[in-house]
Amino acid sequence: MAFKEELIDIHGSQIQLLSDGSGEPLLYLHSAGGEVAWLPFFEMLSRDFKVYVPAHPGFSKSGGLDKIDTVHDLVFHYTDLMDALGLKTALVAGLSLGGWIAAELAVHHPERIRKLALMGAVGLYWKGAPPMPDIFAASGPQTREIVFFDPNSELARMVIPDNPTAEQLEAVLKAREATARVGWNPYLYDPRLIERLYRITMPTLLIWGDSDRLVSIEYGKAYQKGIKGSRLMTIEKCGHAPPIERPEPTAKALREFFK
Repeated sequence: MAFKEELIDIHGSQIQLLSDGSGEPLLYLHSAGGEVAWLPFFEMLSRDFKVYVPAHPGFSKSGGLDKIDTVHDLVFHYTDLMDALGLKTALVAGLSLGGWIAAELAVHHPERIRKLALMGAVGLYWKGAPPMPDIFAASGPQTREIVFFDPNSELARMVIPDNPTAEQLEAVLKAREATARVGWNPYLYDPRLIERLYRITMPTLLIWGDSDRLVSIEYGKAYQKGIKGSRLMTIEKCGHAPPIERPEPTAKALREFFK
């Protein structure tokens, strides 16, 4: 999988960027788990699209966390990043935290997104949904229980090991710190987002794992209710991270929707 990895300057901040493929640009915004690696999911999408996978400020090898205080700062950041890449518009897909950022980007700059895919997106407070577990306090095994359909699978234990290396632990702590900057209080939502979803006018696909124990399907239904014409689909035998746990059907759904 011969992808390109580079650091690009975004107004003084060095941002890690992975990319590969050709065709219409597809910008992927990652979750709080910080999946900034060239996953099989990205390889599948790169057969049809030019896939860009940036690390959010403060995640992985990206700097710039000192410039981020709210999710709206990340919206400014991603419009600047799209400008730096020469992307007037793009297909945009986001998972969990990345889905929230993508939704905010679509609310504030709908002209920059041709089609939108939100996967297990946080960002909303919905009275009819169960509260989300506290990801900041969860141990490794607890996080596996929250995120994966089968927390004891080889994949789950590889992604979230019981005994992480020092490098893995540092990455987890950096990811939690960067997530806390925008999602500590209120916990992983923007109080005003739900009333602004009507501004999302581009075709929108909502993808949820059918066994998501972090962001229940009720949040997907709330997004569907707020985004006119959006479609909600579920991935079977899948938890909170469809691109990681069920890459084939998730990539297939995105390819069909985006093309």
